Amino acid sequence: MLNNDPPPGTRVRFLREVRTAKTNDVAILRGPLRKYDRDNPTDEFEVEFSGIRMTVQRQDIERVR
Repeated sequence: MLNNDPPPGTRVRFLREVRTAKTNDVAILRGPLRKYDRDNPTDEFEVEFSGIRMTVQRQDIERVR
């Protein structure tokens, strides 16, 4: 699960299949859809994967180290 709100452009990995993305595929974080309050598994973020922007939940992604 993604911790805190990393800056746009951060590389993130999918922890499960989401639309066309498979587990462990890497995407670029575009940003949160709402102002950060505290980590909540259902917080929504916009990511870009294979040229497609999609909305995912915090629990769907993690930061690539």
